[in-house]
Parts: sequence; C-alpha cells; structure tokens
Amino acid sequence: MNDCPSPDDAPDQAVPTPGNRWKLSAKPMSGARWDNRWEETEDTGETSWKKIPDLRLRGSIAIPRENAPGTGVPPIPLTVYLLAILLGFIASFDVSVPRPIMLLGSAMIFIPLFFKSLQYPLPALMALIVYIPYSKAVSGNLGGAVTGLNFTTAIMLLCFLSASAVSRRDAPLAVLPGERSFRHLVVLFCILGAFSVIHTDISSSGFGPLSALVDYKRWLDPFLVFFVFSYLLKTEEDGRLLVTLMAMSLVVIGLGTFEEHRINGMAHHLVRLTGIAQQANQMGAFYSNYLMIMIAFFMMKGLGLRRRFFLFFGLGGSLLGLFMTESRGDALSMAIALMFFFFIRSRILFLGIVALLAVAILNAQYLPGGLGTRLQRTVVHQDANSLDQRTTLDASARTRLALWKGATAMIESHPIFGVGYKMFQSNIYRYVPKNDETAHLSLRNRDAHNAYLLIGAEMGIPTLLVFIYLIFSMFRVSFYSFWVSTDRFWKLVCLGTASTVVSLAVTNIFGSRFNSMIVTGYLWALLAIILKIPIWQMNKISQQKT
Repeated sequence: MNDCPSPDDAPDQAVPTPGNRWKLSAKPMSGARWDNRWEETEDTGETSWKKIPDLRLRGSIAIPRENAPGTGVPPIPLTVYLLAILLGFIASFDVSVPRPIMLLGSAMIFIPLFFKSLQYPLPALMALIVYIPYSKAVSGNLGGAVTGLNFTTAIMLLCFLSASAVSRRDAPLAVLPGERSFRHLVVLFCILGAFSVIHTDISSSGFGPLSALVDYKRWLDPFLVFFVFSYLLKTEEDGRLLVTLMAMSLVVIGLGTFEEHRINGMAHHLVRLTGIAQQANQMGAFYSNYLMIMIAFFMMKGLGLRRRFFLFFGLGGSLLGLFMTESRGDALSMAIALMFFFFIRSRILFLGIVALLAVAILNAQYLPGGLGTRLQRTVVHQDANSLDQRTTLDASARTRLALWKGATAMIESHPIFGVGYKMFQSNIYRYVPKNDETAHLSLRNRDAHNAYLLIGAEMGIPTLLVFIYLIFSMFRVSFYSFWVSTDRFWKLVCLGTASTVVSLAVTNIFGSRFNSMIVTGYLWALLAIILKIPIWQMNKISQQKT
C-alpha cells in the first residue's frame, strides 16, 4: 500500500506545462501517511515534489462523529428518482412495454442525455448507475437486426463519447500509483479472458468469431463499468451523488421485493425468487452483496427521516428477498459480511449480530421465504427403522460436490490454458466421478457452482491466480481508502464496499457470480469511486493549508 504520486501524477492544482519537468525529491509514503504534495516553486515556476510535514493523511478505523465535516448526503435530481422508480416498476410488476412505446421513450431519454453528456459526464454516469441492476430484466433491445445493441451498450457509448469530449476540454485528474496498479491488474485479467475466448474460438468448430465477440463483450461489461467511472469521475461532489443514487436505487429494488413476495405467496407451493437477475442464486448474491451498502447508508448521519424510512423498508425487502431466493451460500456470505462490517464498526453491535445470527441458525424453521426449510433439508437423516441409518447431504449439495471434484480433475487435465471459455458445461460429465453416490445425480451440462473452479477449469491456473489476487486487491483498496479517509460519509461507504467484497469472495465459492453485470456492476463502480478518495483527501487538505 505504498502509494505516493509519481512524476506523471500531478494533482489538479499543479498541472505541468510543456516546458516543465517533474522532479521527485521525497521518499515514498510509509504506511497510511502522505508526507508530501505537489507544489510549484515561485522562483523558477517549476513544479516539484516537496516534503511538507503538516500535510498528511493519518490512517484510522474510527468513524468520525456526527458533527464531523462532510457527513451530509447530497440530494438527487427528481427526474433521476422517477427513472429509477419507473425501471423498478417495470421489473417488479413484469410489465411488457410495446416496442413503439419503448423506442419513443428511449429517444426521449437518450437524445437529451446525449447532449448533456457531451458537456459533463455526470448525467451519463447517473443513467448507468440507475440502469445497471435492470440490465437483464429491462434489456431494451434497440437494434433488432444488430446483435448486442441494447440499453447497456447505448449508455456505455454515451459514456465513451462523454469521455472523448471531456478529455479534449479538461485536464485529467491525478492518478496515484495505487489506482494505476489496480487498473493494470484489471486490464491483465481482461486480456487473459480475451485469450481464453480466442482459444475457444480456435479449438471449437461451433464457436464462431461473432458469437465469441458478443459473449466476450457481455463478460467484459462489469469491467467496462469500472473503467468508465475510473476515467470520467473527477470531483468528490459527483462521487457522493453517484453513491447516494446507488443506495436509493437499491432501496427501490428492495421495496419491489414486497410485490414479488405477494405474487409468490399466491402460488400453491414455494417458488424461489428470481427477481431482476432472473435466476435465484444470482439474485441471492445481489441481495447479499449490496445489503452492506444499504446498511452503511442507514448508519449515515444527516440522512433525513424520509430517506431513513425508505432505507429501513428497502433493507427489510432485500433481506426478505434473500430468504425467498433460498440460496444457502448467499445467506452464509451475508452472515460473514455482516460480522465483518460490525466487527470494524462497533464491537458491541458485532456481538449483537453474532447473537442474532446464532438465534436464526438455531431456529431456522421460522425464517421466512423458504430458506429455513431449505437449510433443514441440507442434511438428510435416514429413517430410524431403516437398515441404512446414515446421515447424508441432500441431492443439491451432493451434486455440487461431484461437480467440484470434476472441475478439479478438469484443471489437472488442462492446467495452463483450461478447456476454453464457456466450455465447462459441455466437458464436465467426462470428469465427474462415476459411482453409486453420483449415479442418480444430474451432472450433464451443469455449471461449476464455483467461480474459482470455473475460471481455473476454463482459463487455466495462471488466470485463476490473477483472479484470486484481483479479489484480494479489491478488498485491499477498499479497506485502504477506509483507513485513510477522515470523512464519515466515505468511511462508511468504504467499509460497506469492503464488506461487499467479502460477501462476493464467499458467494464465488457457491456460484459463478464474478462476471455478472447485475451482481458486480455496482461493486466495480464503487471501487472506481473510492480509489479517488486519497487524492480528494490530499487536495482537500492542501486547500485548507493554503
């Protein structure tokens, strides 16, 4: 974490001119302190790096008190609120929008958004924040004849156009080495993913270049979110607004869960909630990950009674939604992330959470939404009157164990390059163990139900090692920004982001969640935003000193 600016990383207040050259005359940062800043000397006009003992960011895990500066939550434009509510309504009530109306509404939104984004990137970033969770439920096929032309692609193009226009007009924000290193790591993982797609296209006769390109673009979408926010976001005020909008969009999704619960309650049997992800386990991962962000916002000071009221019901809806997905792995990841969040935030609250989780586990039959019943079915006890009194796992758990063994064998057989992108399902049956325990299990054309094993099997061990290091780096940058920030708002946001990474690391053990735009899109946006906190903090202290 030794992040100090390099000669190419001048803050906004020290922009080099063509005649200037950068000099580094101080030692790198040690621990969680900056002892340096960029300063322009008066005698020569040359910008240099000088040591100023009073200017430093001291690391701390303490959350500032209510009267600390920067604790306020910014307001959100009404039109953006209405757009979030509209998308939530369409997704929750499964509204089928006629194509002419969809095209007309899209034109009314995208044409003004296009001209605004050419002036300032914030409108395009807000549109992306609002739309990310609905990228599957409200895909918005705009082209028909053009594959892949939908709302996601349209908003991404607006962001790229905005980046092009802004880059020609405004000076770039300084990039600390820590942010640059993280960008390089993400690029490396994307390149390895591209190599896997090319490898599959070459080795498989049924995998054409066009389909490979479309599949890779979908796989790449969450990472593009990171780069869009990383390059377009500059000011702290915009960062606050985007994070607040993210929290409010999560509230809309949580409130929509109550309607889906009502619909499922009318069924004659329990139905697993699929939600906006249109798949129960993916939806469970979404709830598990982003509950942490809503909890962080609920603990904000200066939030206002109305927002806190909606956050409370949004939290309740998301928790109910997690139970309704009946995903045991996602419930476990939520429990671990909750314990991590409150262990850092408050030891007393941590003990309360541990006690609450213990009570929930011991009384699982009372959990709503069918999760309790599924937890109880995990371990199957044979009839006491039967000759076979063994205790076994249910069919779902035994299937996953068999798939994991098959994935391990697949990795051993193809350790360097893997079997190829999206080739796991067609190859897994050759590697799963064939015995009495697996004879009655459905093991053909199955997902790995484990992101780590899936990446290792399809892309090889080198890519798997990069992926594991990427997960670790996501946590490191989150906790590091939490450590150096002195702002209560950003402290809680960073802690919520770090807890989300913890949740994602656990959910990846039970499913392939990492390349899902819905599950990880917000996390990548959060990482891009909080990576800016150290430079914002340095600029803020520098302005106070001057």
